[in-house]
Amino acid sequence: MTEYDLKRPNGRAKRKLVAVIEVCTPFMSSHNKIYRIHNGEMIVGISLTAFIYNFHFYVTQIKIYKDGKIDCWGLVDFEEFKKKVRSGWVTPTPKEGGRVGMGLGNMFFTATNVKSDVEPEEFIKQVEDELRRLNNFQTSAEICRVALVAFKDNPTPENKEDLRLAYEDVPKHLRKFLGDMDSKDWEFCQALEEN
Repeated sequence: MTEYDLKRPNGRAKRKLVAVIEVCTPFMSSHNKIYRIHNGEMIVGISLTAFIYNFHFYVTQIKIYKDGKIDCWGLVDFEEFKKKVRSGWVTPTPKEGGRVGMGLGNMFFTATNVKSDVEPEEFIKQVEDELRRLNNFQTSAEICRVALVAFKDNPTPENKEDLRLAYEDVPKHLRKFLGDMDSKDWEFCQALEEN
């Protein structure tokens, strides 16, 4: 979760107000399902909240489609999307002190006290997982759960290494969802620490 203190661009607060914008969507749900029509065919997808940096940071929905196209103020493939994230055009969080715009009648505010656990490379992993989910392939979390079971059934160094690699493939900000709401990723971490 990312928090922002809303201030006027001149720095004076009209009133103290904090906006909370959810940028971590661990599971596909009905509220973020989308589609587009291409050549008369409906292509399903999902959207994730992020920011586009175009002189200022703009809150937007990154639209991820089953055919591998991603709309981030322009329809691109996954390789081009990664370049846009690495260049800073697409970012999961604004920089401290950045001016943030929302599509609510030219509303702008300055981002202060920015707190986020979503790193750009981890956001790329999350988008890749959503592409996998849309195409009925195992996500990194599902692969990691399978690797844990394999390691618990047969705790060899090779299975432990497979588990370590699978765990590292899960976006850091989503690892807490590997287990249940109480255990989070504890069981995975414990298995990786065993000698």
